[in-house]
Amino acid sequence: MEKIKNKKVLLTVYIVFAIAFILPSLIYIIKGRGIINLNCDFSFFFANPTKVLSTQKIISTIAYVTIFTGLSIAYYLIIKYNKTIFTSGEQVAKFILIISTIFFMMLPFTSTDIFYYMATGRSEAKYGVNPYYTSVAQLMQNEEYKEDASTDEILKKMPQVWKKTTIVYGPVWPLICKILSMISMGNLSFSLFIYKLFNLTLHLLNCYLIYKISNKKKIFALIYGLNPMVLLEGIVNVHNDMLSIFFILVALFFFIKKKKIVPAIIFLSVATAVKYYAILLVPFLVIYYYRKEKISKRILYSLGLAIIFVAVLIVCYLFYMQDLDVLKGIAVQQGKYAGSIFLIMFLNISPKFANLATKGFTLAFIVIYLYNIIKLLFTKKEISLTKNMRIYNSLLILFIFGTITNLHSWYIMWILPTIPWQTSKTIKNIINITTASQIAYWIFFLFSEAYTYSQYYWLTMMFVILFMCIIGSIKSKKKEGLECKNQ
Repeated sequence: MEKIKNKKVLLTVYIVFAIAFILPSLIYIIKGRGIINLNCDFSFFFANPTKVLSTQKIISTIAYVTIFTGLSIAYYLIIKYNKTIFTSGEQVAKFILIISTIFFMMLPFTSTDIFYYMATGRSEAKYGVNPYYTSVAQLMQNEEYKEDASTDEILKKMPQVWKKTTIVYGPVWPLICKILSMISMGNLSFSLFIYKLFNLTLHLLNCYLIYKISNKKKIFALIYGLNPMVLLEGIVNVHNDMLSIFFILVALFFFIKKKKIVPAIIFLSVATAVKYYAILLVPFLVIYYYRKEKISKRILYSLGLAIIFVAVLIVCYLFYMQDLDVLKGIAVQQGKYAGSIFLIMFLNISPKFANLATKGFTLAFIVIYLYNIIKLLFTKKEISLTKNMRIYNSLLILFIFGTITNLHSWYIMWILPTIPWQTSKTIKNIINITTASQIAYWIFFLFSEAYTYSQYYWLTMMFVILFMCIIGSIKSKKKEGLECKNQ
């Protein structure tokens, strides 16, 4: 066990597995193949994305699962022995920077979303179209822009699945995309570099903010900063969830460290203007902040902050709003079925049943959520921030797995900003969920990212979560047994 605790051994093992992950990217770059030819559909790792089972695909799948499992085991051990390995926050910061830089060099390989971001940003920056009302396909067919757009490599790289889709996110994200696309000056490779650099910066800032709001507890920065799922989905695949998490953490920083509610609400509103889930945290902070006030004043102050929240959200939308169609992105995403329990219903029972189940689960969540908020609002008992955050986290997990029809692994990142207030058991379960969400990708490596295979992705994820929880429970009982014997 002393060897496992050895600082150099564990950190070296983690780095070795991280480098193993980026080798396909380095080989791809050395061969001189351009980003325009890059397939971010599970084929880039080793094998082609066909449904035909081949030796190459089996090797690719085994390689992915082996590397990710090795990285995850090293991650678990680093978290477990963090006090032995790291003696200062500076050491933690340096190691997170090294690992983040390694993953920065890895090309996107399980998601095409980054090229959707780049193309929509380019369409606004170069051609001046409103991405909420004009898709890239419409832009490329427009006679006014057709000649230039047809040769624009960033627009040409737009994934086919997204080509006819306008922006489905809040207005802060396309504004960021516009700025990043302007910096890239129309060069596809440089644009990818800029977007990845942006997310790398966000990742490091998020680690710092978690470190600060947790009263400089190194373990929480490590849990977030070295989490393989966060590194792969945030830095490698460049998902915009990193930005919403950043604004949530800034809000928590103002709330926890500065004791200021108004800036916290403003930043939560901006986070909601990236991805709408951030609104779920607002009542928990507001009610806690006014916990010592009478219930009547608590309600009055809450309404005042609600006005501020909505006003900031409206200001954000004014950059793009022409009519209420600017809000249809949420419905577009919720109208898709992938990677969720609802897809299983859709494919194996009936689409009608799945649609009814979606509405029923969503209604149930709204009732449960409002019940908890109203209960907190009218309680006369002492309100605890820790308890509030734990209730919020439980509700957020319920929201992710119980209401979203188009579920993706990177959504699980939403759970991480409030880990400093969770129990050790909950944190272990959250880590298990992040690990399971990535291991479940084996189905796409072995076959393809086909619509029907998403149900097996969900089933695999649930099976791995259950398996890891059982193993954890057995270990805990054994540990308790040993402690009892020693006593």
